[in-house]
Amino acid sequence: MLMRFIIIYDDSYQYLATMSKTKYHPASIFFHWAIALLVVAAFVVIELKGQFPKGSEPRELCKTIHGVIGQLIFLLMIFRLGARFMFGVPTPSNPNPAFIGLAKAMHWLLYAILLISPIFGLMYFQYGGKEIHFFGLVWPQLVTPNPDMKKVVEEIHEFLGNSLYFLIGIHALAGLWQHYVIKDDTLRRMLNKANI
Repeated sequence: MLMRFIIIYDDSYQYLATMSKTKYHPASIFFHWAIALLVVAAFVVIELKGQFPKGSEPRELCKTIHGVIGQLIFLLMIFRLGARFMFGVPTPSNPNPAFIGLAKAMHWLLYAILLISPIFGLMYFQYGGKEIHFFGLVWPQLVTPNPDMKKVVEEIHEFLGNSLYFLIGIHALAGLWQHYVIKDDTLRRMLNKANI
């Protein structure tokens, strides 16, 4: 019985190890695209906010929706990182060490900003003296309301958001370049269409 369990466990481990070397796990693919859609939604809502006068209800609603999306991004990023550590990532298609190093740096920079930016968004609301709601729950007040700090945090949050525009653009272009110019399977693997 014990020997049979060891064989089944070994077969399962080998399957996961093979999967991690040839394609992304379905959970990693799901979180990648879910976060991508949420980031686009966050950008659209915050750009829409600028179309309304300060203090108006539509403007405040846009800020609230943007805040909820930011919290969702933060939570999904935690799951995304958990999936990465649990299931690993495929072996890079491009064997160039410089390219692999740049790709890893880009991924970890994106992960860091997608985790840090929502935190500064939360601080922005709390320095402004507002409660932060998340599907019926209320975040504990982590900072004391402070208009000066609210402005500083807002500027950092906006800088991080603008950095995301730039980094996501590079990330997308790199994926398209690999797909159409180098013609490797990097993009297909994130679409779950890679050949195993």
